Amino acid sequence: MTSSDTHIHEILFQYWGYKEFRPLQKEIIFSVLNGNDTLALLPTGGGKSICFQVPAIALGGTCIVISPLIALMNDQVQNLRLKGISAVALSSAMSFKEIDIVLNNAAFGHVKFLYVSPERLESEDFRKRLSFLPITLIAVDEAHCISQWGYDFRPSYLNINNIKPYFEKVPIIAVTASATDNVVADIQAKLNFKKNKVFKQSFARKNLRYIVQKEDNKFERIIKLIKNIGGSGVLYVRNRKRTEDIAKFLLSNKISAIAYHAGLTFEKRSEIQKNWVENKTQVICATNAFGMGIDKPDVRFVIHFDIPDSIEAYFQEAGRGGRDLKTAYASLFYTDADIEKLKENVKISFPEIEKIKQCYKAICNYYQIAVDTGKGLSFDFEIERISQSYNISSLLLFNAIKFLEKENCLAYLDLGYEPSKLMILSDKQALYEFQVRSEKHEALIKAILRTYGGIFDNYVPINEKELAYRSKVGELKVIEQLNFLNKQGVIEYVPKSKIPKIVFTQNRIDHNHLRISEENYHKLKQEYERKINAIINYCANDKVCRNIQLLQYFGEQDYSKCGFCDVCIKQKSFNNSAVKQKLLSVFKNRKATAVDLKNAMLAFNTETWVNALNELIEDGTLLHKDDEYFLI
Repeated sequence: MTSSDTHIHEILFQYWGYKEFRPLQKEIIFSVLNGNDTLALLPTGGGKSICFQVPAIALGGTCIVISPLIALMNDQVQNLRLKGISAVALSSAMSFKEIDIVLNNAAFGHVKFLYVSPERLESEDFRKRLSFLPITLIAVDEAHCISQWGYDFRPSYLNINNIKPYFEKVPIIAVTASATDNVVADIQAKLNFKKNKVFKQSFARKNLRYIVQKEDNKFERIIKLIKNIGGSGVLYVRNRKRTEDIAKFLLSNKISAIAYHAGLTFEKRSEIQKNWVENKTQVICATNAFGMGIDKPDVRFVIHFDIPDSIEAYFQEAGRGGRDLKTAYASLFYTDADIEKLKENVKISFPEIEKIKQCYKAICNYYQIAVDTGKGLSFDFEIERISQSYNISSLLLFNAIKFLEKENCLAYLDLGYEPSKLMILSDKQALYEFQVRSEKHEALIKAILRTYGGIFDNYVPINEKELAYRSKVGELKVIEQLNFLNKQGVIEYVPKSKIPKIVFTQNRIDHNHLRISEENYHKLKQEYERKINAIINYCANDKVCRNIQLLQYFGEQDYSKCGFCDVCIKQKSFNNSAVKQKLLSVFKNRKATAVDLKNAMLAFNTETWVNALNELIEDGTLLHKDDEYFLI
């Protein structure tokens, strides 16, 4: 083992407690350490984060990580901090002062991982600030988002290339769980890879049993499946209401289940997630937003109650089952009506260009943005109010925004949950003098100082409920006092937020002059239709092994039948029946010898026909005595 090999193994064991890397992880890490731009394709649960976190620690300095979701960034930051690794996430929800402090700390080498949203990279001032940081690695998480042919294209990901000129000698690592050959090529092109360094682990999940069935009575079917398989599971559906309805149905059938969706409070979602991870709740009924960043190894089944929009999305969600490498089931149930609804989604997801322009006008008017102004402004996105004010369906409004993003007019930021943050602005002497003058705030200030470290130098996530308990003051009173201290300039207090934001990425354009590329519009629509048709064909194709269908879709050439999916089981059953019929045809006068049978079954695999023979004996069709078989 070389010194470099020893070093990365020491890092792996020190921070993650593992003695060995998973397949391909070490090769990917060495590619990065050798200064190569690297693309890593590892299935869900394959350990993608370690592929950039380990080399970043080995290289020293700061690793900048571009990630699409604030919830995902916060989750990874929290996990790194629990390991004693310094990490911070920047987002558009942060104030200039917060960002300034983080970047100053990073400039002094106090931040190992700096997570940023791709929108942040659009600012030239921000890119210049980054150039002063000791950046040794650039990591792009969920890299498929940079390709317009990917299933989750984010136009803001195209900003990533803007920072490369500042770090010409710094390698870039892009990671994703699912990408077709076209997307793999597009990622490398968009990120200007100097060499094609692609590491692709097989998408085959040998412990996953793929089951796809046309099923009119889905409710009855999922009850049987859950009770037969047992263990923990996820049930994916398309909308919030259905998560609630199915959870109630499962509870009525004595299955511990609960709904999980963005409409619940952060505290409630945290409680639900914790109970599920600890197996206090058996089934989570969730929309497709659930699961990102959650590493629960013992998920025994993933059920899709509705057809996903693409094979990529289906594969990623199904892949959350069986991460402990034990048998797990990925079941998808559908009806003819589901397929028609999916086809109808193409029309809904691609509003007419004129309607997109009307939505743009409505959004600008709602926020009172004048023509030729507004660039850089952000607002809480109150979609229902805009929808009601201008008599536009919220679904049309949401889908129109996707195209306005592609034209770089707006950015939609689904912030997820941002915890409250606090930083003390006064120095210690001034803070003491304030306490002496304002006795009623003394208990809260002492609770803050005793509970949170580093609060004079950084914004620190806080919990108002915990401060209320420690200071023996009600939670509402704590919030009131924090706001007062904020106004007095003693602290800066940023209350928690979970409202999505809309950001104007350029000045308002008169909607009559707004140009939306018809060519690009039609290309994207065709690609969306292709993905819809691919998942529909996957559902309908009951002649080819599910594993083979998935591997072919992702461009793999080396594959074999899994032997366990619904197609393979059906074929086994059919083939076994044919073998038994051939065996029974051998019997003359109700008996046959072993030699008779062997000679008659030369066209069949020996193991196959012997197994069929034994089944006929076990079910009482044949009697075996000495070297002869008798038909009963």
